[in-house]
Amino acid sequence: MYSKPLSLPAMRRCHAPSPPATRRGAASLVVVMVLFFIITLVAAYASRNLLFEQRTSANQYRSTLAFEAADAGIEWALARLNDARMNNDCTPLTSAAAVAGHVSFRDRYLSVDATNGNITPVANGRAGCVFNGTGWVCDCPSPGTDPNPSVTYSGNGPYAAFWVQFVQVMDAGAPVPGVVRIQVNACTRVDSACLSFATARDAQSGDGLATVWALLNLRSGLMSLPAAALTVRGTYADNSRTASVSNTDITSGGLTIHSGNAVALGSVNFTTVPGSPPATSIAQNDADLALPDLAPALTPATPANAGTSRMFNSVFGMWPDTYLNQPGLVGIDCAGTCTATDVNDQIQLNPGHVIHVRGAAGQLNVGASIGSTTNPVVLIVDGHLKFSAGTPTIHGLVYSRRSTWELDGDGIIRGAAVAEADFRFDDNDSSIVYDRAALLNARNRIGSFVKVPGGWRDMRP
Repeated sequence: MYSKPLSLPAMRRCHAPSPPATRRGAASLVVVMVLFFIITLVAAYASRNLLFEQRTSANQYRSTLAFEAADAGIEWALARLNDARMNNDCTPLTSAAAVAGHVSFRDRYLSVDATNGNITPVANGRAGCVFNGTGWVCDCPSPGTDPNPSVTYSGNGPYAAFWVQFVQVMDAGAPVPGVVRIQVNACTRVDSACLSFATARDAQSGDGLATVWALLNLRSGLMSLPAAALTVRGTYADNSRTASVSNTDITSGGLTIHSGNAVALGSVNFTTVPGSPPATSIAQNDADLALPDLAPALTPATPANAGTSRMFNSVFGMWPDTYLNQPGLVGIDCAGTCTATDVNDQIQLNPGHVIHVRGAAGQLNVGASIGSTTNPVVLIVDGHLKFSAGTPTIHGLVYSRRSTWELDGDGIIRGAAVAEADFRFDDNDSSIVYDRAALLNARNRIGSFVKVPGGWRDMRP
């Protein structure tokens, strides 16, 4: 078979030499290097975002931790304000025998004017707590000293801490009665530079900082002063020889007895403001005070159905179940017989608290004085109350929930007395003396601290 010979150029092309191996991989290397560079840029950008997110998350965690600690500080301080006398580690006492040398949280850091209710924070009064890894450790030092809890830490930090102080509330240059502002500073470590109220706060090493404020109100245990020395919703009668009811206070009108029904007078002595006949000091058959049970009753059932509940509400500003479960109230279980010592022990242990003697079948025998002129009591008694020995004095308000309060004995109630139903003097020399100063003291200094709605701030008001 014949084939045509190749031309010289064709032969040269067929036998041209191949490029070297190094030259053959150069293009691939360039492409790979470009791809690696792009991947490096992507990885660096991703790492930058990851570091940014980590730092953001850490900052958010510490910020949230500080904020929650500050908010918890408000609740902690509010609970302490309604507690008993306490140790310096803020632990409430449980026995009246141990009260010597100890004061309550509210008395340590607040001063309440008995005449007008103005609340003045004690200068440089601060308390605080720190979380040690398992629980909170607190310190309530004397005013002028920074909190310094004795702490043994466990686990890994951060260990959040807060300090608490109080600020007086002013309106047009005058204090607002019964109201005080609380400030809580919190930090994710215990350091005065981070927690101080006196200087600009300094955050270091990624500390979380937070400040919250709230308005607190001393919700009085006695919303309004009784107008009369003795207020009786039901009927009044007396079996006494020389019992007496006295009201010489001009501001109250000198009322001795205010009754929702007829007053059956016996031999009781009445004293009113000078120049007024004693008979004019008795207000009886007041339909607004009689407060009968509602008929027909409201449906669904409400506390207002019972006249006794409405009577209670008119004196204390709350329905009985709500009032008797407030934090600033101390209950004494008295199913049998209780004494003045039982009441005085609670007054000493829980200054500024309402005292409730529970037990409709119980009896409170008062053989010694209860309260004092400067430290009166708001005393609510479910069962019987009588003076059992001597001539003791109960300073403040006595409110009886018994169906018929039969006041017996030779003692004195100096303040006012209120009978939720019927009242009768038994055959002895009991006295009820209207004392406006004692009632004002009780109204302005006894009660529960509560938060004011709308008063919370996470910034300086």
